[in-house]
Amino acid sequence: MQGIHSVRLVLLDRVLEDAWITMEGGAIAAFGQRERPAGVEWLDGGQLYVSPGLIDLHVHGGNGADALDGTPEALLRMSDYHLAHGTTSLCPTLISSTYERISVALDAWEIARTRANARLLPLHLEGPHFARTKAGAHDPELLHPATDSEISWLVERASGISQMTMAPELPNARALMERGGRAGIVMSAGHTEAREEHMRLALDAGLHKVTHLYNAMTYAEKRGLFRHAGLAEFALTEDRLSCEIVADGVHVEPVLLKLAYQSKGAGRLALISDALAGTGLPIGTEFTLGTLRAAVGERYCLLADGSALAGSATCILDQVRIMTQTLGVALHEAVRMATHTPARLLGQDHRLGSIAVGHVADLVHFDQNLRVHHVWVDGQRRVGDSLNP
Repeated sequence: MQGIHSVRLVLLDRVLEDAWITMEGGAIAAFGQRERPAGVEWLDGGQLYVSPGLIDLHVHGGNGADALDGTPEALLRMSDYHLAHGTTSLCPTLISSTYERISVALDAWEIARTRANARLLPLHLEGPHFARTKAGAHDPELLHPATDSEISWLVERASGISQMTMAPELPNARALMERGGRAGIVMSAGHTEAREEHMRLALDAGLHKVTHLYNAMTYAEKRGLFRHAGLAEFALTEDRLSCEIVADGVHVEPVLLKLAYQSKGAGRLALISDALAGTGLPIGTEFTLGTLRAAVGERYCLLADGSALAGSATCILDQVRIMTQTLGVALHEAVRMATHTPARLLGQDHRLGSIAVGHVADLVHFDQNLRVHHVWVDGQRRVGDSLNP
């Protein structure tokens, strides 16, 4: 049995000071405060923090690799990059593409997930069933309503798909939401012209998540004499909806982050990186995003022609830092948005996302500046060889 002592343990509702935690057989065996059990191979935690491993629901790539590259090597490269920054579980996310390329990416995921140091969860398909007017950094030529045959294809391969972002107002969207949801795919609204009336129907059809809140969606508008809610306002006030948010300080400015946090709370707001292949590369570096060219900015990426903001150039831990240091959110609340909330959305909170006896021993050891020192996956140390506070 191995363990870490003299740590500040980040629980769901508080930080447990002067704590210890033990691991055995890939699971959390016990945790507590002060006096620790004997017969354990201990690592001195140096009074730093230990939290559950971070979970990224929406991450396209990193360190020059993209999930849509369609190779196991690309998935391993991007997952190792995010693992070094505390993300122990991630849903490789595909930007809008053809079903042929999605199939290749699924095959690559099947191979890579057995070889990865991080936990490669089933894929997140971001598109291609979007409103062309809300394409953002997606190729509008690839966007279209789902056909019955495409829905059947998705249902048959649902074991490899964790989530699908789609526009609920498109033709055949109800069939996509209902059949996809029954197959176990978390259906999410994004890149959409949907308004309140569309979202009420979508909730009845099984949709219960919104992709990157505030980005590529509708807002309140005046129709005739009266103003009506868009997706953003509806999502903020509807308790049945959970929201992803890119808290990099660029996609969503601090006042909007604060509004989202105050409206949804840590239990219904999930931090996502939305990181692209350019994450970790020098500013100005160009790379491929689906069929388009993109470039790295400071904490963000954009289309190379400057016409649209694309994904982020941050990791989840960067966003935990922004939530705590910029907004003043308590650390345990910010960590919850990066651990337990995404685990719950995926139906994995019985084993991932919190410090609990019997849960898998995915842990991150970090300092007050949120710099990673060690990372464990299934109780195996994957990052960090020695304590270096």
